[in-house]
Amino acid sequence: MFQRTRKVACPHCHGSNFWHGNPKPTDVLHCRYCDGVVTTYADYVEQTARREAERLLAEFVETDVSRDLAHLKAVLAAPEQRVSS
Repeated sequence: MFQRTRKVACPHCHGSNFWHGNPKPTDVLHCRYCDGVVTTYADYVEQTARREAERLLAEFVETDVSRDLAHLKAVLAAPEQRVSS
């Protein structure tokens, strides 16, 4: 998978739990502190992949819209800076 920890916090008591070995998608992780159901391995993998994708997108997405708009206005205002096709 992603060489990340497989540590999962219990939604009930917030205790740290871990997947051991090579779990099947249908395996259910039970909290070692309160014995509550934490998640299935398939759900854990899906959530981890989603968080990793969100993290990567956030890392590469430009968040300074005002700077981008200022640059666009400057390019449009100066025809010599435009690239002709």
